Order: sequence, then structure tokens, then C-alpha cells
Amino acid sequence: MLDRTQFTTGPAVGSAGAATATGYSPHVTGQVLAAHVAYQDSPPATTDLDLSDENDPAAESIVTLANNNTDTKLYPRRVTEKNDGTDILYAVGEEVHAPYVIHGRLKAVIAQANAGDSARVTVWIES
Repeated sequence: MLDRTQFTTGPAVGSAGAATATGYSPHVTGQVLAAHVAYQDSPPATTDLDLSDENDPAAESIVTLANNNTDTKLYPRRVTEKNDGTDILYAVGEEVHAPYVIHGRLKAVIAQANAGDSARVTVWIES
């Protein structure tokens, strides 16, 4: 089943070029198929965005956009691993990728923005 969640970071607080904001999605479970980031209020090109699963004990980022203020759609994947932690490869240097598995709220953080800037994040999830 395909689900979609959309949420915002809320307006950033702080001085120009150093403002931050954090927002959370409702609880979601499944595999992340795609994510879209839409910036609000013309943030500067120095803006960073990080999207993660707040329940991930490894705090692994699903999406990291550094110095970016352009609306972007991504299809994030991570390198798969064997049970000993080594990468699964098709061939030497060719990793196998798979969607991120999530269970909980997604967390979006913007940094190095201006006061009032925000990001609207849309995530498509296969559950």
C-alpha cells in the first residue's frame, strides 16, 4: 500500500544565515520511496536540510541537502549490508541499494536559514 505524509519544519528562529527549525510528521511505518522538499519564504543558498527517522538508534539521515534552497524531489536509498556489516555488492565497487525502513515520526531540520524560512516535506511510503 502506498501512503504519503506531508509536514513542515515550521518557521525558523534565529538570525539571518543561522536560523533553525525542526518539524515532525505523524507516525509512519514502511519503506521510503521518495521525498520532496519545498522551501518556503526564500531561504538563502546556505540552507541545510536533514530528514531522518527520530526512532532510528543510529540516527542515520534519509536525506541530507547542504547549501541548498531549490525545491527537490529525491528517491533516497541506502547501501545494503550482510549480517556481518559488509556491503552487498553486484560486483566490485557496485553496491546494492534499498529503501530506508522507518517506524515512527520523520524529523526534518533546516539550519543556516533566515528567520521565518521553512521547508515543507512530502514523503511517499510503501507500507
